[in-house]
Amino acid sequence: MPKLGMEAIRRRQVMDAVIHILSTQGWRDLTIREVSDVAGISSGVVTHYFSNKRALTLDAINDAILQYVKALGKIEHRRGTVVDRLIVLVDFVSQLSPPGIPEWRFWLGLLGRMPFDRVLQAEVQKVHRLYAEIVARLIEAGIEDREFHPIRTPEDIAVKFVSATVGMYALMVADPQDMPPERCRRLLLDLLSQDIGVALEVMPASSRALLVR
Repeated sequence: MPKLGMEAIRRRQVMDAVIHILSTQGWRDLTIREVSDVAGISSGVVTHYFSNKRALTLDAINDAILQYVKALGKIEHRRGTVVDRLIVLVDFVSQLSPPGIPEWRFWLGLLGRMPFDRVLQAEVQKVHRLYAEIVARLIEAGIEDREFHPIRTPEDIAVKFVSATVGMYALMVADPQDMPPERCRRLLLDLLSQDIGVALEVMPASSRALLVR
């Protein structure tokens, strides 16, 4: 029987291993044996906490989604103006490996599997919906403060922005030389600026260092 307090540690090791494998090797290499090797624990310990590969995969995906939503929530509720928060959001999603969440290759892997798996499809829909809701609320706050003068509804702008970020991180992974983070950031800022009717200025380096604190 595992020692008191070890269950959470072991489960964390397993989920981190699953996310690492999906991010760096893909779904084909995701086996109980590979998870145990990456996690540095026995296969018996893995199967003690997760009945099968499907269960541990879904738990790891749910955990990644919670990390993603938590990171976006920190941006939404951080101190500063709505403009500052939107710029910080763009800073966050235009990084190849945003802090605190799995890198974009993990999310692209989910998108690739989604058409063939209804459960994964529901999970991807959920995270994109939550992401869009956060963007829409920030835009609504800017409208209430009379800072933004959008030509579309906040919901439509948010969906457009989320779709653009998904496309951008696909390009960053596929062709990092042609689509470096700074170019992705500039394009996303331009896109938002057009839709909200306000030019989003580049933040000073000192402000960008406070990203998602």
